[in-house]
Amino acid sequence: MKMRMPKVLARRRDITIRHRLWVTFVVINLLFAMNVVLYLWSNTHRESTIKDYQEAVLAEKTITSVRQNLNNIQRQVTLLSQSMESATFASSEEMAEFKQHLQEVRRLTDNLLKLSKGDERKRVEALSESYAKLSDSWLIFYESYGVNQKNAIMEMALHAEPLSQEILDSQVPALLEDVKRHVELATANFNDVGKFTDRITLFIFVLSGIIAATNFFILYRYLTWALGELYLGAATIGAGILEHRIKLPQKDELGELADTFNMMAENLGEARAELTQANKALESRNKEVEAQRLVSDNLLLNILPEQIAEELRKNESVEPKYFEDVTILFTDFVGFTTSTEKMAADELVQVLNDYFTAFDQITSRYGIEKLKTIGDSYMCVAGMPVRSPSHPVDMVLAAFEIVHVVQQLSSRPGFPNWAVRVGIHTGPVISGVVGIHKFAFDVWGESVNYASRMESSGVANRVNLSERTHSRVKDFITCEYRGKVATKDKRELDMYFANGVLPELMDDPTQFPSPAFLRRYRTYFQKGPRAFPIFMAEQRAAAMEPVPVRS
Repeated sequence: MKMRMPKVLARRRDITIRHRLWVTFVVINLLFAMNVVLYLWSNTHRESTIKDYQEAVLAEKTITSVRQNLNNIQRQVTLLSQSMESATFASSEEMAEFKQHLQEVRRLTDNLLKLSKGDERKRVEALSESYAKLSDSWLIFYESYGVNQKNAIMEMALHAEPLSQEILDSQVPALLEDVKRHVELATANFNDVGKFTDRITLFIFVLSGIIAATNFFILYRYLTWALGELYLGAATIGAGILEHRIKLPQKDELGELADTFNMMAENLGEARAELTQANKALESRNKEVEAQRLVSDNLLLNILPEQIAEELRKNESVEPKYFEDVTILFTDFVGFTTSTEKMAADELVQVLNDYFTAFDQITSRYGIEKLKTIGDSYMCVAGMPVRSPSHPVDMVLAAFEIVHVVQQLSSRPGFPNWAVRVGIHTGPVISGVVGIHKFAFDVWGESVNYASRMESSGVANRVNLSERTHSRVKDFITCEYRGKVATKDKRELDMYFANGVLPELMDDPTQFPSPAFLRRYRTYFQKGPRAFPIFMAEQRAAAMEPVPVRS
């Protein structure tokens, strides 16, 4: 008995070790299989979520293109409908181009139909059906335009306009909201898959560590070095160094366990790379959205004054306001009508752009709000939307610069020999934003008509002032009384030519503005001027230089 017991114990130890090794082998293989399944499942699901996200983003871009094209066609049709009285029938080239625009929107809606699913697809089908009707209606209008005005007007009023409003104001925005929700859902699904995979991977890692630690203590002599390598590899991979690989020379279960860790590290590395790439794509998308928002904000500020744009963003509407004291300026080019008969259209537009760009730069420096251009006429207003007591003087100084820049540009080669009439009046106005399409900030009141009369009754390259403006600027500006001048509406009004800054205010033309002008300006308005016509100071300095006497 004593001789057998060691054999039995040895056999039992041998069997126990073998059994534990077998259990360990089975468990490790199960973990390996789970890891492979998780890898395959996560890859499949991740590819599905990425594809879903890409399709949603493409659908969003397609909807945006549809809306932009519809807006362009709507603007074109609206402009045509507003010029019915002088309409001529469309040429074959214009008709072909218009049909091409309609076909482009049809192509986009067909692509959108391929990308849509479920309820979203129903909305796209409804949009496609509505657009088919709208396209036919627009085509009837365009074919009738200039040929059968009554039919064109009826088609526009009864079919085209209601359909376009329904599509642009209801169907397209609703569909865009669905797609945005789809994009958000796809992003959330992708993140959820990543989190779930990380948790399962962590669980497998912990479980594998426990098994390795158990075998380390049971089979210490045999597995000391191997488990040490496994522990070191597991700790390194767990620390985030996924490039590390466990190298064991044994071709047994522990070697397979090491391979499992290596594959897990490789899978985690691939998953981390894909997640990093997806995060970069999402970050790029966020930057693109932010850039688009900045573009829209800049466009809004280019259309409306900053205060009005801010009110429109907050309240989605702008309340009309009464301004009891503003200064209005109108300009008109002398010789413009003759130039339109001689200059090419693109040259004429480029020349006008050069002049009006210079006007914009001048009014911006003086804090004057440009309202609009009407043909070759330029209109701006000072003293609103931010009230300022210095607005009459600021406007006249800006007018001097406008006349000066016109004279400079007109003397350049390639520019037409134009002159400019400038009329200015000071008085009350009502301001507000009108319309929902191509809305504009504008002013109304008798003061606007009065300023227009000042311009039409003016003289080329002279600044014509009303009596009220003259009374506000006479302490700064040299004025020439013209007497009572008859306007287009047969009214006789007191008018003045503004000739320049008072000589006594130009005591030191080397400074801009001179100290005397600056003192009076600050005394009257409790602030310094925003800008000053430097060319006047230069002319004053040239006039004050002594003429050399010849011996």
